[in-house]
Amino acid sequence: MKQLNAATWLDPGMVACYAGDTGLQGAEARILSELRPRMGAWSMLDVGVGGGRTTRHFAPAVADYVGVDISPSMVEHCRREFGSGHCRFEVTDVRELSALGKRRFDLVLFSYNGLDYLTHEDRLRALEQIHEACRPGGYFCFSTHNIEALPHLMRLRAQYTRDPEWLWRNLGNWFRWRLRHARHVARVAAQRREWAIVNDGAHECRLETYYVRPAAQLAQLEPAFGGTRVFSVDGQELAREDLESTDGDWLYFLCQAR
Repeated sequence: MKQLNAATWLDPGMVACYAGDTGLQGAEARILSELRPRMGAWSMLDVGVGGGRTTRHFAPAVADYVGVDISPSMVEHCRREFGSGHCRFEVTDVRELSALGKRRFDLVLFSYNGLDYLTHEDRLRALEQIHEACRPGGYFCFSTHNIEALPHLMRLRAQYTRDPEWLWRNLGNWFRWRLRHARHVARVAAQRREWAIVNDGAHECRLETYYVRPAAQLAQLEPAFGGTRVFSVDGQELAREDLESTDGDWLYFLCQAR
């Protein structure tokens, strides 16, 4: 993980940013709805659990729930809010999951693009570790940034909000991003790379984020995972032939361990 990203996620102040976030995205809600009838006896691993946004929705549906995060502050928050007999939370790095057990989990979730704050090499390592943690046939669900979205990244009109304080904060961040990072992002978008790491303005330009072409993401999953389905962030399932033309910022992937 890049030093800038690690420092951002380990900042105790990030807890307040995520603790109030309680809803599922459309893709998450659809996937949970589809899987819920089979989840009653499942063991689930929730990677990058943050403030517990997904805990409140997924934990009641499974028999055994483990939430992990690299941030001790996030984990302590989740223990206070959600700790129960079948839920536990651990400080754990996704690049090293062996302590949790091999072939243990029926479902591994890595939401809010957590995979995208690793270097390319660490990303591949994380995918290997997640595969090792999944039972054969177990599901892996995650979201990632779509590199096709780079040309319309950080549009000025998207910074608008009715809250004056947040409007000024958003505009300040937008100007900072335009001055420091916009040219690099435009250059990357023009080069049509398979993947790239850019500063997309997230958390006041405090993060460097991995963007990937959908076909390249599918290739990263092979041969460890199969049966992959892809969803837009609002929950619409996307056909394979449409993936390279979609320019949605985030894509959700649902696949099964082989």
